[in-house]
Amino acid sequence: MSPIEDAERDYVNDILASAQGERRLLIELRAALARQRAGVAANDSAEIEIASCAVSHAILTLDQARRRREDLQRMVGNGSSLRLESLERHAGPIEGLARLRESLRTEAEGAINDLALTQVVLQGAMQAGDAWLQALFTSVSQVTPSYQPPTPAGRPAQRRPVSANLVNRSA
Repeated sequence: MSPIEDAERDYVNDILASAQGERRLLIELRAALARQRAGVAANDSAEIEIASCAVSHAILTLDQARRRREDLQRMVGNGSSLRLESLERHAGPIEGLARLRESLRTEAEGAINDLALTQVVLQGAMQAGDAWLQALFTSVSQVTPSYQPPTPAGRPAQRRPVSANLVNRSA
């Protein structure tokens, strides 16, 4: 094997390792989303916060891993964008690549479904919270427009002149 073929093979191994890392990150993301939904169901704000941080971390790390894999794929493709499906055309047969691609796709589709479900759950929780606040604030008695006592029904409110003295001088 020539040094160029050997270097290309190392890139392929790096690509495979990167894709496996992405798969693990997708599994972590799905687990964090499940914890987030469980926190909403249990009304556990601490768990929701911890899970939200885990979701953010998994998404950011997943983005970095994807970029790294794409950079490696460009190296194997001599600068052109190369997909995992066409990697074997450039590097020859790669053991386990088909299984890895399928498991990566399965986890990615599952993560998309979990994200959609979590979004629905979080929106429902926000709407329930808004409805609860609306009910809470509408149950408060009506505030009178001034400091005067409320007028009995049927009689118009009479305005009394207000003096300019606002300070109680006896104090």
